[in-house]
Amino acid sequence: MRTVLCSLLVVGVVGMSGCATPQNNFASKVKAESEKHIDLSQQWEQGQKDVKKGDEFLADGRKAMAKGNSQIREGEKLMAQAREEAQKQRQSFQSMASSLTGTQNGKRAAALVDKLDDIADAWEDADDKYVDGKELIEDGNTNVAEGQSETEQGQALLTSGRSRMQQAESKYQQRTGQGLVEQMHLEEQPSNF
Repeated sequence: MRTVLCSLLVVGVVGMSGCATPQNNFASKVKAESEKHIDLSQQWEQGQKDVKKGDEFLADGRKAMAKGNSQIREGEKLMAQAREEAQKQRQSFQSMASSLTGTQNGKRAAALVDKLDDIADAWEDADDKYVDGKELIEDGNTNVAEGQSETEQGQALLTSGRSRMQQAESKYQQRTGQGLVEQMHLEEQPSNF
């Protein structure tokens, strides 16, 4: 029974010492000092969360803008190709249609009508391609706008988060008379008495 209790005690001490590793940031240092600075610790931690979330918004915003710009370029390319193809088909159609007036028999007229039908289909495909390009540009503009909005939100969060962190550090310095960097440096110096 005694060995079981000793074993449990050893396991408990080892387990607690593994979990007791504090973070080395402003908030953990302030919390470790005393409860009177807990408000500053919380303010600093909220600022740190805002900075992290701001970074995420910025990254997402940049991705959305890059995707949108890519869609716009692809849409413009499709529209340019569609205009060129439509112009080509229009000219072919007009040329072929003008040759119908000189047709001498029904068989030749039917063959020309079949060719005109093929040209009209290709022309219609070019028109559809133009519409696809236009929709792609609209989607791209939407993604760019959303990306810009996310980027603005991210920048605002970064700014406010950093400001919160700096305010907490300044208030701490006013309350204690020294900065955290100075205090951390003093704590790390070995005492040679």
